[in-house]
Amino acid sequence: MRIFLTASLSAFALAAPLFVATPASAQQSIKVSIADGEITPFCLKMRMVRHPAFPAMREKYNLKFEDVMQIMAQAPVSVSNKDIDIGECTGISTMVNAWNKGAKNLIVWSVGAEIPVYQLVANPAIKDLKDFKGKNIGSPGIQTASSEAVEMILKRGAGLLPGKDYDFVATGGGNTRAAALLSGKIDALPTFPPISYDLEKRGFKVVADEATYVPKYVSGVDIVSKEWVEKNRDLFIRLIKASIGAGQWLKEPANKEAATAWFAKNLKIAGGGELGMEQAVRMYQFYITEKRLSFNGYAPEDAIRANLDILKERGYLKDSEVPPLGQIFDFSYLNQALRELGLPEVKELPKS
Repeated sequence: MRIFLTASLSAFALAAPLFVATPASAQQSIKVSIADGEITPFCLKMRMVRHPAFPAMREKYNLKFEDVMQIMAQAPVSVSNKDIDIGECTGISTMVNAWNKGAKNLIVWSVGAEIPVYQLVANPAIKDLKDFKGKNIGSPGIQTASSEAVEMILKRGAGLLPGKDYDFVATGGGNTRAAALLSGKIDALPTFPPISYDLEKRGFKVVADEATYVPKYVSGVDIVSKEWVEKNRDLFIRLIKASIGAGQWLKEPANKEAATAWFAKNLKIAGGGELGMEQAVRMYQFYITEKRLSFNGYAPEDAIRANLDILKERGYLKDSEVPPLGQIFDFSYLNQALRELGLPEVKELPKS
């Protein structure tokens, strides 16, 4: 399935500065791998850059996108093989696994969030963490970020372990997991706003927030091959500037009302309806006010290592398999974009 998104001159009704596009002859479509057609909130910057109702950054930096739907685990393979230009909103574990299997041409150029976003939602009979003993918890995969969230919350918060004290039950992602909870097939699930807000309205309870037990954690990374970057460096830097621009727009307090209205109209709840203002206000608080998002795409070393430490704690990564972080997380391109925008540069990670 392929979805083509191009700039719309009339869709962007939010307050935004006047932008001047680069010459039309410079345009080139960027082929992006995405796992879901809906907006993933912790990857909000890039999702807004590509969204038909937010054309400002595409118009300013003269960008076009071709979105290709594929499972998240396939993105590093497709990008490494040059079938796809950019892999959007994949996981650090997926990226590290691909790198260790030989995809040394891949780099992470941007992250979505640097503070955990997952919440543990359960049926009303579960009051606190100790009540998860003997329960079934929905998961789209044992090595996913959502399962990591469950394990860290229950291990660090109540000393409960998977397979011994509770069980994971295979479900799909997002709204599919929500349907399993609604039908009673599972007792709880890890999810994030606004899905968790919708479940609360249906009588379920947010029992825990992963950030209570894991203060730093990177959610969603954008990947690219070194070959594509060097061949299309100008285009790539424009893409990074667009992502930074979306992040700057989101974090600017003067845009709070406009951003909240955009969330209300363009984010969807289970079943496809609009999010609505009540939940949009809560979502703005969660992602923007609490600064869970990385507004410029950068994550400090301690946040990245938190992911790797959890992978090691769960037995999915050995010390010998941890790559030099600066070889995977290459923020030199981000720094070029920041310099050209007149914004402060970030600390790059060691190459060895």
